[in-house]
Amino acid sequence: MISFRSPVARAHLIAESALVALVLGVGAVALPGPGLAAPGPTVTGGTPVALAQPADPFLGTLAPSADADVTGMYAPQVAWPLVAIHAALLPSGRVASYGSPVNAARQGGVVYDDWNPAAGTGAASHRQFASMHDYDSFCNALEFLPDGRVLMVGGNSTTASMVYEPASGAQTMGAQLTQQRWYASVLRLPDDRVLVLGGADYYNTGAYRTPADNTKVATTPEIGTGTGAWTRLTGATSTVAFGAEDNRWWYPRASIAPDGQVFGVSYNQMWKLDPTGTGSVRSLGTIPNPIGASGSSVSYAPGKLLFAGGGQRFNETAEVATNAATVVDVTPATPVVRSVAPMRLARNWLNLTMLANGEVFANGGTRVGTQGGAANSAYQSEVWNPVTQQWRAGATAQRIRTYHSVSLRLPSGSVLTSGGGLPGPENNFNSEIYYPAHLFSRDADGVVRWASRPEIRTMSGTVGYGRTLTLGMSDARQLASASLTSLSRVTHSYNTDQRQVPLTVAQQGDSVRVTLPADRNALPPGSYLLQGVDTAGVPTPSQIITLRRDGTPGTVTVYEAGQETPAETGGTSEPGTVPLTPETTIGLEAVNFLGFRARHQNYAGKLSAVSAASSALDRADSSFRVRAGLADPACVSFEAVNFPGYYLRQQAFTVYLRRSDGTAQFAPDATFCARPGLTGQFTSLQAYGHPDRYLRHRGYKLYADVFDGSELARKDMTFAVRPALAG
Repeated sequence: MISFRSPVARAHLIAESALVALVLGVGAVALPGPGLAAPGPTVTGGTPVALAQPADPFLGTLAPSADADVTGMYAPQVAWPLVAIHAALLPSGRVASYGSPVNAARQGGVVYDDWNPAAGTGAASHRQFASMHDYDSFCNALEFLPDGRVLMVGGNSTTASMVYEPASGAQTMGAQLTQQRWYASVLRLPDDRVLVLGGADYYNTGAYRTPADNTKVATTPEIGTGTGAWTRLTGATSTVAFGAEDNRWWYPRASIAPDGQVFGVSYNQMWKLDPTGTGSVRSLGTIPNPIGASGSSVSYAPGKLLFAGGGQRFNETAEVATNAATVVDVTPATPVVRSVAPMRLARNWLNLTMLANGEVFANGGTRVGTQGGAANSAYQSEVWNPVTQQWRAGATAQRIRTYHSVSLRLPSGSVLTSGGGLPGPENNFNSEIYYPAHLFSRDADGVVRWASRPEIRTMSGTVGYGRTLTLGMSDARQLASASLTSLSRVTHSYNTDQRQVPLTVAQQGDSVRVTLPADRNALPPGSYLLQGVDTAGVPTPSQIITLRRDGTPGTVTVYEAGQETPAETGGTSEPGTVPLTPETTIGLEAVNFLGFRARHQNYAGKLSAVSAASSALDRADSSFRVRAGLADPACVSFEAVNFPGYYLRQQAFTVYLRRSDGTAQFAPDATFCARPGLTGQFTSLQAYGHPDRYLRHRGYKLYADVFDGSELARKDMTFAVRPALAG
């Protein structure tokens, strides 16, 4: 059973990520382990589940670039222990990746890396699990099973299947497939069965040169539970969908259609597969701009797919990439196909990633295969708007992301880009994180800052088809929309059935009700990022929910604790600021009254102009020793440096300097929880036990005021943590 230490500490005080089932009218049900067992006992009383915000290594801590609000921004590249050719965002919020051995530039999927974004980007944020079997996962296909484990199919171990448990690294070999499945696709269906599509014999990359010879390509799909025997769908044998011609067998781009069947594109061939019985496939014509094996796709709205770039049949050919983009509406029986505005750059081996606001991020790629050189490489990203169906320029990366690269959206709203190489031109043991433009804002004075974001703080109701969830928000700002995005599982420019599904929204104050679709075809069972977007276009950080096919209550992820950094303790690292760390001495400067600091004067909390040139008394009165929170060590308390034992305390929501009066109320009143600044930068201090109140200067006095959503309140409630002027 999960217990929370305090209402303000929220769920991020849990040391390890947990999955919590939501049951209408009752509250949280704890699941033992990583979601592999049946739900535990129900916690009664109807209390909403408290939710932490997902950790991110750089969000709010980097100084925004001058045009970040227009193009977005890449964080500096960081080391990665292996070349990430395959990656998946796990239901826990962690990232699994694999491709090469650790620090070895050679092919061989014999190590699995687990990255914890809450631990930063250093070596300690990664852990690796060695292969327990002879299974080589390089160039395989991956998909989530209903219990949260990862199914791996084919790859260099061509007929093998394996089930991987990310939390423990446990690996269980599964049943052999009947055909070799090197470069196959795998897709979980609305009924939870798993469908394997395409693939070929090991290293049969030249199959397209003999298009009539299909003896070494897998033209017959197989289906199963993922943990038992595989069955051939003999009625669905198809050379149109999976044949040697044009290497149509190479990671067929497949997606669940609104009718529950599987829609796909192979090179330029559209097809639909009915998985019932022995299966069947029918051809649906062609798209005008072949994506080949090197284009990418995404289901950006129900029944609507975007295909972009590509055109290469094999990564070592001299085929030049296209910049073309195509939209296909698969809702009608006969798909409606339209060419839309082309990308700014031609790209083979690009990645398309759904952003939280419904736009599509394109990054990486080359004009020709794995050739190097600046002229051949697409360093600049771009973003597609589904409303205007136009592309605009995005930020420029430091490293090329080409063949064997991956991109996936993190719960924070940023995009992890990684890998590329084996073969080159670069073998990238590194990653870069992209922060979209909607995470930034430009002030009236022209300064670009991290945007102030709404947050989903609590959740109640039932995670289930056709059910309604109630979201407790951080404030009452209006949400314009809400949506679900499938968790990424990506390799070779194909993010398996990546889809964005809109939700109906009703809002009253800081309470938002979202209703999930009742149709399992529109929302196949599995794990999704849940986010809202406010009327300014700023998205919330995402919460992860998991829906179950059988109608039993689904789950919501409670993120694990983050690293102890300024970002985790609520602040952002701005020039001249210092971390809000226990046992340090600091000052609190008002961000909208530069040179004015919080202080005590005659035992009252005040705001005064104080500098290094001020009197010794003024400098001492504005200096505080940070202590671990008297009511909660995850928060902080402020002890006067010149009055030991006296703390800033709110009484009836006015701030004073007080010594403990021996009551149980003193510790909570003298505790504040650091949060990211309400202006999008610096630090705001939440009154412990009062999540709607923050330390605020008003009329040069200090209060614990209710945040009313106004711009003035955002500024009055945000402070820069400065070095103390006295110690």
